Amino acid sequence: MKPYPLVSVIMITYGHEKYIREAVDGVLKQVGGCDLELIIANDCSPDATDTVIHNILKENPRASCLHYIRHKKNMGMMQNFIFALQHAKGKYIALCDGDDYWTDPHKLQKQVDFLEAYPDYVLCFHKVKILKPNGELVEDFITKVPENYETQETLARLGNYIHTPSVVFRNVIKEFPPEFSLSPIGDYFLYMLLSEYGKLKYLEEEMGVY
Repeated sequence: MKPYPLVSVIMITYGHEKYIREAVDGVLKQVGGCDLELIIANDCSPDATDTVIHNILKENPRASCLHYIRHKKNMGMMQNFIFALQHAKGKYIALCDGDDYWTDPHKLQKQVDFLEAYPDYVLCFHKVKILKPNGELVEDFITKVPENYETQETLARLGNYIHTPSVVFRNVIKEFPPEFSLSPIGDYFLYMLLSEYGKLKYLEEEMGVY
């Protein structure tokens, strides 16, 4: 048995009882050669998120890869995010918040295969659909991936064009700077830190929903 999984999936959640089952199902339905762990960090949700997760643990035979933590007190989004990241043991880390979900069961395998083949890339992301409040699924109208998107310079100059549930990256950051916990946009800060270690790759396949 391998001491660590190939991929650690980070799922932070707060008040996501309506969405968390679909988010978890999208992870547990992943197929291919990836062995993974799913880390769910529940930031003391005031709703039935905890009950839904416990039901999933009882019902789904693949839930043995799920590591669930429910904080007794609310930590705040960034502290919960850092907590989950620090518990990830995989060679790669994938992100999927509790109100997002994946639609392609081969998503992780495609992204890991790319990163395994191209060591000069540190992060791989992809196209997503947007779920509007009325339940309508639409094309991504929030972001536009620019030319020369691969570099830190472009990411810093144009702002964040990477959706959280689309990301898989190398687990290369062992200690986060103190400023990271103060950031109002943790994922963008994370991508900037990662871009110190390599290039970014965009796959033009819709494999998730934001």
